Amino acid sequence: MKTAMSDLERFANEVLLPDHINLTRAVLVMGEFEYPRLDIDAYIGQFDRLAEQARHYLREDRSEHAAQDLADLLFNRLGFVGNYQHYHDPKNSFLNEVIDRRLGIPITLSLVYLEVANRLGFEAEGVGLPGHFIVRVTCMPTHVGEIDYIYLDPFNRGARMSIDDCRQRVQTLTKGKLHFQIGFLNPVGARHILTRMLNNLKSVYVHQNDLERTLAVIERLLVINPLDPAEMRNQAILHTNLGQRRRAVAIYERYLDIYPNAPDANKVKETIVSLANEVARWN
Repeated sequence: MKTAMSDLERFANEVLLPDHINLTRAVLVMGEFEYPRLDIDAYIGQFDRLAEQARHYLREDRSEHAAQDLADLLFNRLGFVGNYQHYHDPKNSFLNEVIDRRLGIPITLSLVYLEVANRLGFEAEGVGLPGHFIVRVTCMPTHVGEIDYIYLDPFNRGARMSIDDCRQRVQTLTKGKLHFQIGFLNPVGARHILTRMLNNLKSVYVHQNDLERTLAVIERLLVINPLDPAEMRNQAILHTNLGQRRRAVAIYERYLDIYPNAPDANKVKETIVSLANEVARWN
């Protein structure tokens, strides 16, 4: 049962845990600003059921073949697919919608794979390529002392990707402007995944000029990284545009307390004076 805490406070409680973050729960709680009556436990239970279904489908080993069989089950037989037609639909970034509609974008479909795979005993991790999110699975070694990784693309029905495929994908998505680095294939943690999902949502809501939802997303980004100067400024701007000038002034003042020598400090001071004058006129 949910307590009297706000949805933002509940998100903070999930993200600021002193030990391991429960990524599934954190992602679902992240979306409560849009789905305030969301039954978190029911959706977590759906991942448990998917894993149980997969146990009857997969071979018992944890080889690359088993990892690909899991991808085949999820992205072909069970119909989790990339939403090519409406890629920028915000529903693609909410895990409950991805489960219900079986549609998503690379990062949310990757999360579906990760959550099921890890329940089955795979060592599966997210890989945040620039512009595209995939998964890395550590498979049983073919020779003693060797570690064998495979890379799968959940957005493209779990297709296996070589390192050269990853290199080409980065080159294509960045139009050759970003040189591929092998470090791009390093796994990323829960906070990185949450931040990337929130940035995806922010981009969608900014494009839609949805100020209130953009603000809700930025508030969550600031839970993860409370000293992010760009997001602090964005938060103040949004409060200003929503007519919440006192709140904007408080945020700008905190920004100057933290970053007194910021390049835009003088401009921010001028903005504070202007907003304070507007507040005084309305009193």
